[in-house]
Amino acid sequence: AWVAILILTGGFQIYRGAPVDGAVFLAMAGALILDLAGILPEWRKTEWRPSRIILIGVLGAAAVVLALTPRHGVGDGIAIAVSGILVFLVAWPQRAAPAGGHETASAWTPRMRRAATLWACVGIAICLWELTMFFLGAYVDRDAFPALSDLLDPLLNNPIGRILFAAAWLVGGVALMRRGQGRTQAQELSRRIR
Repeated sequence: AWVAILILTGGFQIYRGAPVDGAVFLAMAGALILDLAGILPEWRKTEWRPSRIILIGVLGAAAVVLALTPRHGVGDGIAIAVSGILVFLVAWPQRAAPAGGHETASAWTPRMRRAATLWACVGIAICLWELTMFFLGAYVDRDAFPALSDLLDPLLNNPIGRILFAAAWLVGGVALMRRGQGRTQAQELSRRIR
């Protein structure tokens, strides 16, 4: 499903005139396809976790750049690219085969499944909003049908708003990475107990 979502998103970004964004989504889809086919090199199967100093340094630098440089500028692009590479190295799925060749039991609790379903519904609703507003704005009136980014522009054009948004974005990303690492560690513990 993730491959299809990334391909659709990449194609739509290219259609709307954002080829760089489209290329990023399509490159990630390609990486997932290569991973599923077992073509990616072995480096990605090693567990590498940056030290807290590296993580804090990268996050701090990204926050400063995102908060103080012009929006959609070179600085923003570099900060997002460096953050993305770090996430790619840390959070890429580790698929070491479990002992005995059996799949590990899912570490997802019913509470986690409910939360995942809720967040998926929120994400789908936002995507449908953006898609609808894009077409209504393009073919009817953009001022009457603003995209979410248009609604957030006044907040993000304010330095305080940019600082708050950059902090929330970076802290949220770290929280998601840590949550994913916790699940991987729980699955590994479950495999070892068996």
